[in-house]
Amino acid sequence: MSWRLPDKREKVQRNTSSRARAAGMATASLRCVRPGSAVRRVASSSWRPRAASSSERPLRLHPPSKLPPRVEHVVFETGGTLRALLPQVIPGSPRVDETAVRQLVAIGAVYYAERPPPRDLAGVPRAFRAKRVRDPDQEVRPGSYCRVHVHPKRFPEARAVDWLARVVDSGEDWVVVDKPPGVSVNPTVDNAAECASALVARALRGGASYSPVTDAEDFIYNGPPRRTKLDPLVVVHRLDVATSGVVMFARDRAFASRFHDALRRRRVRKTYRCVTQSPPPLGALEHWTRREAATGGSSPRRHEMFPLRPEDAPWSGDAEALETVEREGFKRCVLRVTRVQPLARGDAADEVAEKTFGATSRTAETLSLFECEVELVTGRTHQIRAQFAAVGAPLLGDVLYGGASLRVGGEARASSGAPRALDENDRLCLQSAAMTVDAAEDPTASPPHETDGRTFEAGKPWWRRA
Repeated sequence: MSWRLPDKREKVQRNTSSRARAAGMATASLRCVRPGSAVRRVASSSWRPRAASSSERPLRLHPPSKLPPRVEHVVFETGGTLRALLPQVIPGSPRVDETAVRQLVAIGAVYYAERPPPRDLAGVPRAFRAKRVRDPDQEVRPGSYCRVHVHPKRFPEARAVDWLARVVDSGEDWVVVDKPPGVSVNPTVDNAAECASALVARALRGGASYSPVTDAEDFIYNGPPRRTKLDPLVVVHRLDVATSGVVMFARDRAFASRFHDALRRRRVRKTYRCVTQSPPPLGALEHWTRREAATGGSSPRRHEMFPLRPEDAPWSGDAEALETVEREGFKRCVLRVTRVQPLARGDAADEVAEKTFGATSRTAETLSLFECEVELVTGRTHQIRAQFAAVGAPLLGDVLYGGASLRVGGEARASSGAPRALDENDRLCLQSAAMTVDAAEDPTASPPHETDGRTFEAGKPWWRRA
């Protein structure tokens, strides 16, 4: 379905409440709270400020507390500033006051558009979609739209990291970082502050005066300072929140384009480390993959793995040839397991040893861990996690694919529990251990760059004793 702005012949002075209902949004008197489809109505259709009781607890993003997801959609029936209007129209407890609005804007949880967008954004030009707000004192006009992620997802680990110490190497137009687990590489829809791309840029800008805790707190709660070439870094590839290790960032769009070209030409090779409770087979693992069909339930969708069919020829060793192998609805997955060795209790970090081996020597004798090295040939979503689970060796901490839980602040759960998506409190024994950027075979087609021919390595994985 296409989307367009109304022309001058159409009635542009429509009733705001009717327009909000047609768009599936909310006015100050008709508010849609998500997730879910419940619509809250109040007695009057006129715009009325909400009277806040002084006894209501105000919303604060620090210290972070685990709150259920909550999104408010508002169509303003009067003009003013976001800081002044939002506390009057967002209900609920803890209450949203002007300080909360400032913090929500600083963390990147508030969006604004001149008019309510349709519920289905397919075909809607980006210029007409809601954009992230950077100033809590932004003026709004009657009929404009605001989306507020009242309880943004938090990444507490982001504030406990010395991001300068995490920089592996850097150049004029690139930065390589050893990302810790529990932190997003890129901004999320409701949190643009607690991510590696933003906080590494902040650390690089601060230089010798950078303070890991003070600067991170100031950035998260007061917003970014004046933009520079280092803010933000451009995300050129990603790791899952729970996955740690080497990740490349670009300082400008030119290097981002160059790195994407290297990825397409298979000039970027990645090696991973992981830990399992059962040893996977050495050598190549080959599967067909597809995403699970949606069931409409609350269980997260996984990526299923299927063995090769009798008519499928084994992989020849040519990575590019895999892209020409076709099977409707499926993609071919190939990786190499190059090393499998036992991980002794004495070498494991305390949180891994205690949750896996237990406290008694008898438990330590009956359980074992295996540290593996993996070379990716194809780069499918969840490939290592899903393929290892398919051969009976799920990754430690990967509760989505049957692994034992290493959840921070919680007890390990047996793999027989219902699958669930990993969140910022889960620890996954998966590390992007090394990245090699091969030089172009034809220098005339791709001019040499200082990253060509280099290998960037992560430090000791988090699951090993310091």
